[in-house]
Amino acid sequence: MDRTMNEVSPVNGASQQSPYPQRMELSTDQAVESAALAGAAAIQKLVAERNELRTRLAAQEQETAAYRALNNELRRRLLLVHQTYVDMAKGVVGDLERFDAVLRESAQDVHAAMEAQMHWDDAASVPQGRAQNGAARATGTRAGGSPPIKP
Repeated sequence: MDRTMNEVSPVNGASQQSPYPQRMELSTDQAVESAALAGAAAIQKLVAERNELRTRLAAQEQETAAYRALNNELRRRLLLVHQTYVDMAKGVVGDLERFDAVLRESAQDVHAAMEAQMHWDDAASVPQGRAQNGAARATGTRAGGSPPIKP
């Protein structure tokens, strides 16, 4: 029971030939052609999407390269700022050490001057004290003007 496209299903048990055999073939050809056109359009759409994705990828790669370059520049500047602060801190510490040394030297000079002044005052007061003691003996008073202590 082979049937061709030109045959129609039996009606009342008899088989009949289609009165429009060309029309079915055209319809089938049109379906194939429509499918081919739809497939071609789908392929074109896929190719366009692929090209768009490639373009976007290239733009993102350029953007990533620009960000990397910017990141490297910022890292370089940060290291430069860091090194500047380290150098500045070393300079401040050096200045503070010199200031401390000068301050200690000044304190030692002041201390030495005070000791010299005390020795000078002590040396000056000893002869003066002896002179006062001698004068007190002569007048009968103690050094400092108080009356003599009786034995």
